[in-house]
This record gives sequence, structure tokens and C-alpha cells, in this order.
Amino acid sequence: MTNTNVILVSGSRHTVPPSKNSPGAPRIIETLSNSDVEGMCFKVISKYNDSLKLQNYNTDKFLHIRPTVVNRFFEKLLHYVPLKVKKRIFGYALPDRIVYYESIKRLIKKEKPDIIITFMHFELFKKLHKLYPKAKHIYFFRSTDLQMRLGTDNIAYLANHSDGFLANTKSPIQELQSIYPNLNIPKETIYNAVNLNDFSDKISDELSKQYREKLNLTSEDFIIGYAGRLSEEKSILELFEAISYFKSKGQKVHLLIAGSIKIETTPNKHYYKDIMTYYDEHLSDQVHFLGWIPNEHLYEFYNALDIGVLLSKYSEGNSMFLLESLSMGTPVIATNIGGNIEMISDGENGFLIDSQDIKQNVIQTLDNILKDKSQLNKMSEKAVNYIRQNHTDEIMLDKFNNFIKKFE
Repeated sequence: MTNTNVILVSGSRHTVPPSKNSPGAPRIIETLSNSDVEGMCFKVISKYNDSLKLQNYNTDKFLHIRPTVVNRFFEKLLHYVPLKVKKRIFGYALPDRIVYYESIKRLIKKEKPDIIITFMHFELFKKLHKLYPKAKHIYFFRSTDLQMRLGTDNIAYLANHSDGFLANTKSPIQELQSIYPNLNIPKETIYNAVNLNDFSDKISDELSKQYREKLNLTSEDFIIGYAGRLSEEKSILELFEAISYFKSKGQKVHLLIAGSIKIETTPNKHYYKDIMTYYDEHLSDQVHFLGWIPNEHLYEFYNALDIGVLLSKYSEGNSMFLLESLSMGTPVIATNIGGNIEMISDGENGFLIDSQDIKQNVIQTLDNILKDKSQLNKMSEKAVNYIRQNHTDEIMLDKFNNFIKKFE
């Protein structure tokens, strides 16, 4: 029997298998590519990274767009092409993205897949569909607010040309169905997942004590944690101001931040300067910048926390930070937007706050917690159980396998 050839294409410029600095999406793609659907052969296309030299991986499965002499010359040439011209020809203007996507197109022609699953960027989905229409094309949307992200014309293209639609939250599927109620293609929510061996199985009071001691903190100190981008969208300044409020009241709250602007693809340097200025002037002894922490060491970070925060203002998909926090028994204060409302049951495994007036809502929630910290202990077990029941690798793979079988 001939195998069905399935190619998973990463629209972002992160490599798969992931490097130690990779965000969650490459790890999810790697896990899905290891699916064991009988009669199907899975491959992944992603951008090459020098970290791959130190990894042992299946070069037949993981295909990479490498920085060849031709690609380097093409990218250098694109810097001299006006933005309007690049957008008119390619649909976007970033030279490295243009080179990456054009190289993917050449590789797709060579591989001749039966099924193409495009992750993230819709422009790449459209290009691959137009390039190779004989394949089944599935778009994997990894955010919320479908209309805002794609726009009316792209959603119409999706409805008319996609053979399947995946999302890592429920709302995009509901939104697509409401716009096109008669759209009869397979649609499925496949949430992100956590490897319990890496997180839940490493919950340890002793590790928590050791990690805190490295930062000159004790078991009595109250510690908030956040891992992710240092952007305005994540309300870092509002969080700093909330911590300053408690400082003015004589209550010392510590914040651990795992992340580095140096590895962000679109860093907001002006905002970063603002938060560092505020830090220097008000919170230098309470905010602890830990830099980027590789995935294999994140459990140490989570062990040290009393509570996590995810204060996205505008949109949020299926945050790996949120899932990893819960898997370590750490409740999370999260804004009531996007995928957060699908993960957090208010008062059960965390707290949902309104995304309007975030500073004041954080202050009220933290004040409540600080008056009765025992409620966090009750939430901790519920947080871990929620992950075990909804967000393990096995659950994610089972849903993906059942979905992909429809296209054999």
C-alpha cells in the first residue's frame, strides 16, 4: 500500500526540531510530526538554524531551508527593492520571509505531497495552494480573532480553497462557522499539549526552595511569574505598577520574568526601555529578570512561583506559558480574552480578570490572594488535574490522528 505523504510547513521562521531558544509552536509541530497514523508518512519543512549541528535528528523527516549562496544573494538584493514593489509581488515585504517562503515553494514542488498542513501565516497557505493545488490543503490557525487576523478576503479564500481547518482554540472555528454556516470541511480544535514528564512529574518543594535561594528569596516570599515576550501587549508596565502599589502599602511582592528581548522576532525596544526605566527607579529589588530559560529547565522556574500572570490586552491563543504553569500546579491570573477563557475556570485553577483597567484588576485580585494564600493550595491540585485531563501529548496526538485519517 502506498503511503499518504503529509508535509507540515512552519510559517514562522523557527526551526523544527526546536532549538533551546524556540517558543512552543516548534515543539508542538515536532510532536505532531511524530504521529503514528498507519499508511501516512510525515515530514516537516522549517527554517534552518545552526543549533541543528548539535542535534541528532531524522534528516529525511525534518527538511530545512538553508542559507545558500543564492538565498543570501537574493535576500541582499531584496533590501534594495522598494517596500511597495515587494508587497505587490510577494504580499509582504520582509526580505528573509520572502526568501524563506520562495524556498519552501521550490521544496514543495520537489516533494509533491498529498497533504500540506500550513501553520500560522496565511499568505504562505495561499501561495502553496496556488503552487500545488492537487494536494489537500489544511490551514492550522494558532491564535484567536479570525476576522481581525485574516480579514474578510482571506477568510473567503480559506472557505473556498481549504480542505480542512485546524485551530488551537475553539473560537476561530466558531467564528468561521458563523461566517460560513454551510462550510462543509473537516474542522477541529487541537489544543497545545504539555509533556507531563517535563513538568507535572517534577513538582518539588525542595526544588522550589533551592531555586528561591539562588535569588536570595525564601519560602515566605510571595512570588509572581511570567514567561514570554516583553511587549506592551502583555501589560508588563501595568504589572510593575500593581507591584509598586503593594510596595507603597508595605507589602513586598516579587516578580520573576523569563524572557529576553534579544531573541524576539519583533522587539518593541521603546517599550522595553520604558519597563527597564521603571524597574531601575522603583522595583530593582523586587523584579528579577532571568533571561530566556530553555524548555528543559523551565520546571525549575515554575516550581519557585506562587502564581503566574498572563495579562494579554488584545488577543491570546493557547498559551504554552499558561498550560505549563497549570501543569506545575501554579494557578494563573489571566485576562478574559481569547484562549484564556477556555483554559481558566475562575476561582478553580486560576483567576480571570477583565482586560480593561488591568492594573486595578490585578491589584484587586492580588489583594484577595495575599489576604488568604491558602486558596492557592486548593487550586494547585485542580490545575494539575485539568492538564492531565485535557492537555497531554497523548490527547493532542489522538485528536490529530483522528482528524488526519479523514484525508487518507
